[in-house]
Amino acid sequence: MTTALKLEHVNKRMGKREILHDITMETYAGEVFGFLGPNGAGKTTTIKMIVGLLSTDEGDIWVDGYNIRKNYEKAMNNVGGIVENPELYKYLTGMQNLQQYARMRKGVTQQRIDEVVELVGMSNRIHDKVKKYSLGMRQRLGVAQAILHRPKLLILDEPTNGLDPAGIKDLRDILKNLAHQEGISVMVSSHLMSEMEMMCDRVGIIVNGSLIDVQTVDEMITNAMGNQAHFVFQVDDADRAAGLLASIQDQEVSVLEGNRLEVALAVENAQERVADINCALVQGGIRLYSASPVERKKLEDVFIELTEKEGNQID
Repeated sequence: MTTALKLEHVNKRMGKREILHDITMETYAGEVFGFLGPNGAGKTTTIKMIVGLLSTDEGDIWVDGYNIRKNYEKAMNNVGGIVENPELYKYLTGMQNLQQYARMRKGVTQQRIDEVVELVGMSNRIHDKVKKYSLGMRQRLGVAQAILHRPKLLILDEPTNGLDPAGIKDLRDILKNLAHQEGISVMVSSHLMSEMEMMCDRVGIIVNGSLIDVQTVDEMITNAMGNQAHFVFQVDDADRAAGLLASIQDQEVSVLEGNRLEVALAVENAQERVADINCALVQGGIRLYSASPVERKKLEDVFIELTEKEGNQID
């Protein structure tokens, strides 16, 4: 994997307060990386340091192999970003905005402008004035502007703020396409955990200025659930069914309301055990109406557990 962004032992203080503590992480070409944390955890400070708006006290940051302290211009030539809302000229058209921005970047041709317009799905509205755009359209134009110069790293801080569900889905599809098809490393900060779960390949969670975990979304959820799978059985007599199962083999059984049982099983042979339980219940004279797995945890559940474990309350 090609490393687009690397932070190594980064620290930042403001007065006597330590804002960031020993942040070390990487993002890779072709992935969407979610940067998550409660309010005040240090997300925006980290992003500002990556794009050169704040300096590090200790540690180093590299973009596409260029150290931002030693090769600032080369590093920033490989970064595109939107912090909150994109800054646009509302009295100009979308195309005129992109052409104006292109004048500030070497090597951006009209062909490249047309290419990014197609990438963000704005071909039918690009000649309208920006003041007529919805928030979602302005965000698309902001992404187009941010990738005009072919950056290796695209950073978006809360890009879905204010968007309706359709706009959020459109932006998610655009960002996943930019990462997976165009090979850009996309780093996204957001509070919308359900959206991050659908969008991101990996996520990093920062709490109190410290990075506490970096994993793929599936790994993070699986690890949080442990080595057990939970199934719910709907029966005609839950108490009798629980006694029957307890007498057959040692397993964790809980009686729920509505004549339902929840059974915890080892992940590695859960399906075989479910089949055994079905047979045992039927042979024991228990009427079995259904058996279904308990829905796995969401990224939001894991996020809350991890952050509260670190002594944080979610805002």
